Amino acid sequence: MEQKFPPETRAAAYPRVSTEEQRLRGLSIDDQAAALQAWADRSGIKSVTFYNDAGNSARKPYHKRPAMVQLLEDVRAGKIDLIIFTRLDRWFRNIAEYYKVQEILDEHGVSWKAIGEDYDTSTASGRLKINIMLSVAQDEADRDSERIRTVLAAKRERREPVSGHVPTGYRIEGKRIVKDPETEAGVGAFFESFLACRSIERARAAAAEKGVSISYQLASSMLAKTAYYGYYSGVEGMCPAYITREQYEEIQAGRRRVERRTSGDRVYLFTGLVFCAECGRRFGSRAHMYAVKQGGRHECISYNCPGRYHHNDCENRVNIREAAIEEYLLHHVEGELERYSYELERLAAAGPPPRDFEGERKKIKKKLLRLKDLYVDDIIDLELYRKDYEALHAQLDELAAEEGRRPARTVDMGRLRGIFCEGWQEMYVQLDRKSKQAFWRLALSRLTIRPDRKIAVAFRT
Repeated sequence: MEQKFPPETRAAAYPRVSTEEQRLRGLSIDDQAAALQAWADRSGIKSVTFYNDAGNSARKPYHKRPAMVQLLEDVRAGKIDLIIFTRLDRWFRNIAEYYKVQEILDEHGVSWKAIGEDYDTSTASGRLKINIMLSVAQDEADRDSERIRTVLAAKRERREPVSGHVPTGYRIEGKRIVKDPETEAGVGAFFESFLACRSIERARAAAAEKGVSISYQLASSMLAKTAYYGYYSGVEGMCPAYITREQYEEIQAGRRRVERRTSGDRVYLFTGLVFCAECGRRFGSRAHMYAVKQGGRHECISYNCPGRYHHNDCENRVNIREAAIEEYLLHHVEGELERYSYELERLAAAGPPPRDFEGERKKIKKKLLRLKDLYVDDIIDLELYRKDYEALHAQLDELAAEEGRRPARTVDMGRLRGIFCEGWQEMYVQLDRKSKQAFWRLALSRLTIRPDRKIAVAFRT
């Protein structure tokens, strides 16, 4: 005979099923909910609130199960008198987590009922039974996990998909992941365009021209996925590649330079390319309007170091106009390219070991910190401090300039010379701002601005 409860009893129904249980055992949230509602009706309970935890394992910590978190918040708020679930393993399969939650329930005078099982928490033997059943459920969950891991490992070994979901641009045929003919051209165009101009917006537009719509969020996710060079589910060669691994690593190295949306769709020619020679931060860009004598207003775009103007921990006070950077490059980039080419030839002939620029930079910065300590402790006077401070910062400046000029590996100069071919300036001035931005992104990897406003150019290789 069903136990009767006062009609005013406020019950919380907790149906739960994990994704693996749904797949392997055919359990259903709806079936559990129907059984809980029927039991409440038979027991005279009029108020039942459901907290459905679909797709969450009972082994998870309770604070990682969304419906459980909400349920406990309502317990603390005094909104619940009784919690009901179909079986104990729907509630927990983890003894330690069970007692954490039970402590909260005891504190607020809330009891629970497994409608398909008989438990009594008021006696020692009843609590022992709960411990035994939770231990059995926990062991069963561990064994299920082991079996699942074994099955998935075997599938990976055979390069078979381990789930029904694959990234955009792929589909499952039989037991293999293949390129999806309907989206292959669009995804290919997306990566080809991004590698050329480093612009998510233009890469999306290239995909759209091939009939594939890619949202901004999806595009950002695609750029981070290893599947596109063939590494998926922890297995090399699991799926056919759209890009090489080298191209993938190049994309990740340049992700911080990805063009982002700006207010009013304003285009900054060198956003993401300009860096501080002092602290290494990327310069921020901003636009401001000012009146001109001839009438009207003119927009001026400039770049400066956030370490100086926001964090106040950098000495680089430079606020450099975009027009000044552009003018410098138009007149000097060919000379920088020749110096770069000469340095490349010299290094190729000499065959020197690779230089650890980052290690040298860290050593100089440590010396700066020690120098500051010497001055603060009155071991050196202000004049000596300033002299050594300026000398060390001069070393940092020279290191940044050398790093910009020195190629890190063998470079195909044909590509760079093709960009800066004869008459390139005449072609450049005819471009719109987006095309000019793409041009510099194609050619350059970094522009380092020194406190004396000198610019060190590093080419994209």
